[in-house]
Amino acid sequence: MQAARNRVGHIPRDWKYTILNTENQVFDKLLELSGKAWLYRGQPSRYGCLVPSIDRGPLANLSRLDKLSLERRSIVLFRSNARFFGHPGEEAALTDDFVALMVLRHHEVPTRLLDWSKSPYVAAYFAACENDEDGEIWSFDEPLYEKNGKKQWKCWPETTRDGSGDADKFSAELTAFATKDPPKADWFICGFYLPGFHRQNAQNSAYTLTARFGRDHAEAIAHLVDDEAGHHLYVVPAKIKAALRVRLRERFGIWHGSLFPDSARAAQMASTVFDQYMKGGSPS
Repeated sequence: MQAARNRVGHIPRDWKYTILNTENQVFDKLLELSGKAWLYRGQPSRYGCLVPSIDRGPLANLSRLDKLSLERRSIVLFRSNARFFGHPGEEAALTDDFVALMVLRHHEVPTRLLDWSKSPYVAAYFAACENDEDGEIWSFDEPLYEKNGKKQWKCWPETTRDGSGDADKFSAELTAFATKDPPKADWFICGFYLPGFHRQNAQNSAYTLTARFGRDHAEAIAHLVDDEAGHHLYVVPAKIKAALRVRLRERFGIWHGSLFPDSARAAQMASTVFDQYMKGGSPS
């Protein structure tokens, strides 16, 4: 394995990386990581950053007001429909904006959240789910973040209900949805959704969030954890991805179907039969 300070692309300078060159190296590392109370995120390409979906592509250059407007409209539309047939585990999304964003993120709606997993094996699947490019597994020490993260509110007492900067009185709503941009180095938090709906449970998910749009979560993590031993990036070469997926499914039961155990994704998978036929496949 190669471990060094990353100097390629635009990967944050405060992250080290390791290239896991073989299938065995990957699973040895996953076994080691599974004994830690860390959070993990898999990405199928070498993006070199942790930027939420609402800050990518055509949405990236929109103003804060435009993104807030799109965010609000998506939440309202979701609630107007989901209240009639939503899963009981999603009911909190009908009244809590952050929970709504968590549910929407699981259903692939652009949001300011990034989804993580408590399981390195789940992250490994998402890193290996596409073949064309090398993938990434990002990881950080969540308990260390919890300890250091409490210092944030002293810097921004306006984020606390009584203006004291007391971490126990932090309220994300005070600044997250404000029309004025928060300070450039704004707060960063992890959120956990209580076990409830199928995708959340299967993926053992957690979420990271900032008040400011367009912020690279990798930089925020490195700043708060402030310990090179507390965060690390692992690279999964494209050439071993297919073998990784087979082993994840056969030995750990982790595959597309197990991570998206609901009728919406099952129907989507069923539609691939027709997609393949339209591309020249056989109907039988």
